Amino acid sequence: GSEPFADVVLDVSSLDVTEGKVNHSVLTFTAGDWDVPQTVTVTGQDDFQDDGDVAYNVTVAVSSGDAKYAALASQTAGLVNEDDDVSRFVVSTASGNKTEAGATATFTVVLGSEPFADVVLDVSSLDVTEGKVNHSVLTFTAADWDVPQTVTVTGQDDFHDDGDVAYNVTVAVSSGDAKYAALASQTAGLVNEDDDVSRFVVSTASGNKTEAGATATFTVVLGSEPFAD
Repeated sequence: GSEPFADVVLDVSSLDVTEGKVNHSVLTFTAGDWDVPQTVTVTGQDDFQDDGDVAYNVTVAVSSGDAKYAALASQTAGLVNEDDDVSRFVVSTASGNKTEAGATATFTVVLGSEPFADVVLDVSSLDVTEGKVNHSVLTFTAADWDVPQTVTVTGQDDFHDDGDVAYNVTVAVSSGDAKYAALASQTAGLVNEDDDVSRFVVSTASGNKTEAGATATFTVVLGSEPFAD
């Protein structure tokens, strides 16, 4: 506001460096440049946690050989670090062919932000007669929240000609992190491709069949387990 009788040194500091950092920690004004504004840039810091928008302050404290400037109180600049993280878990689309012949399909699960507590995902097939999962529980921690985990689903054979059967695998969440604990379950849709056919097979006759009473035989068998006799 006025030309100083001695250099004025302003100490600039963020009161929460986990949310914002300043590019200049010291600003010096002299009798030659006291009326030239100096710019401080504050850069928001990314923490990967869904902690919402966080308000914090940057303080500016003064020291000087000029008694009147030296007597001035510190001032603050209020800022907000806007959050870009979301508590969620992502279930990918299942890939691969899953058939009654035992082929498998896979899908991955990963979190959307670093949790404040372990996140446990319960994985279950809603029809174990059509498909079974290899992992019933997936656990994510603050150390591995962004590393996808894979679930493999193996098709089950039922011997019936019941066609391709669609069913779901559910993923339900529990956690000490309130935002993750509040999330709804998700599902991965799959289809168990049928390998059975309703038919009967008559074999080629074997043996000699003559007028003298000799016999020949053939067999008959079904191609799939029937739903009724």
